[in-house]
Amino acid sequence: MTLGKIWSYRLKKVYSFTLILAASSCLDRISFDIKKPSIKGIVVSGFISDQPGPYEVQVTTAFDTESIESQRNYVTAKRIAISDNLGNSEDLENRELGVYQTKPNGIQGVAGGVYTLRVELYDGRIYESLPDTITAGGKLDSLYIKYSEVLNYAGSKIYNADIYFNSSYNPKINDRFIWKFTGTFKAETQPELYPPGTGECFYLDEVQGCNFIPPCSGLRNIARPAYPPQYKRTEECGCCICWYNLFNPFPVLSDKLLLARGELNDIKIHTIPLNQWTLSPKIRLEVSQRSLSKRAFRFYKAIKDQQDAVGSLFQPITGKIPSNFKQLEGTPSPINGLFFATSISSKEKYLDRYDLPPEIRFEISTDRPIFTDDCRKLFPNNSLIKPSFWID
Repeated sequence: MTLGKIWSYRLKKVYSFTLILAASSCLDRISFDIKKPSIKGIVVSGFISDQPGPYEVQVTTAFDTESIESQRNYVTAKRIAISDNLGNSEDLENRELGVYQTKPNGIQGVAGGVYTLRVELYDGRIYESLPDTITAGGKLDSLYIKYSEVLNYAGSKIYNADIYFNSSYNPKINDRFIWKFTGTFKAETQPELYPPGTGECFYLDEVQGCNFIPPCSGLRNIARPAYPPQYKRTEECGCCICWYNLFNPFPVLSDKLLLARGELNDIKIHTIPLNQWTLSPKIRLEVSQRSLSKRAFRFYKAIKDQQDAVGSLFQPITGKIPSNFKQLEGTPSPINGLFFATSISSKEKYLDRYDLPPEIRFEISTDRPIFTDDCRKLFPNNSLIKPSFWID
């Protein structure tokens, strides 16, 4: 493939990138009203459920969204553990930067069980979540798709899959729920085709000089400095295949008036773009219904209220996002986020181009998408690790 064709492919995919970037944010813009600490606070998020693990906990630094000098960084913890009211406990393993996970056959939540999360940092700070109980769950009855199309700025048709669900529960037992959507797709990139002459030196060696393509490609420039690059494969590509997640950006929470009869029907939760990336080769769709304790419900309700206020001319952005953590030891510093216990009912399905109606299927290009760089730079919410649920 010539350099001209590579750049042509990159330009051709710009609009697809824009569509996915618009749909792929899982992190809501939340303003925490805290005093400026002497050391950075942290943000912790995770849960345990009555469904088999592994369960995942993420730990990052807190940051000021208005400051150009601040950014969120992943935190390496000394120890993270989940424990219950019966004396059971499990230390989580560091799966990747800032991500900690239980074993697949490790601790599992049960209805009525009470759970806490303990976070120990290397600088001596120790935090613990307030106990949270798994409350009665409901049932996610169905997940289904309705297809839609819109016109882009050039007047061309863009096709989408609108995700809907039906659910039910017993309002006499519990009426606090949140519904979440996760779309997962896989993409393969070509960092070995990184366009030369960009001026970036990825790898510097006293003998070999610059590597003009990403080192994670597994290729190394073995030519001497000032000589034309000559590449040799020294290892397998470590950034050619990534898995990406799409999330519904706004919480879908239960409402007593809407759910008085314990039914929720024909609810749209998210829209995903249908293109060469999301259908290369397929995308996994999942909607989950999660029960919430009063404390967890207040947390998500505060987020939703803040998001609703952003779109209102008359409603001020007020209120503090609650946290269910307390600090036990170390230099005082803030901790935000939520660790909760939940009962989950979910539905999932895979969607590929052959599932699409013919009038849509034949309108989406079957050309192999090209991205000539590290796959982690393609879309946000990415991982090099194959999800345990993914079926090739």
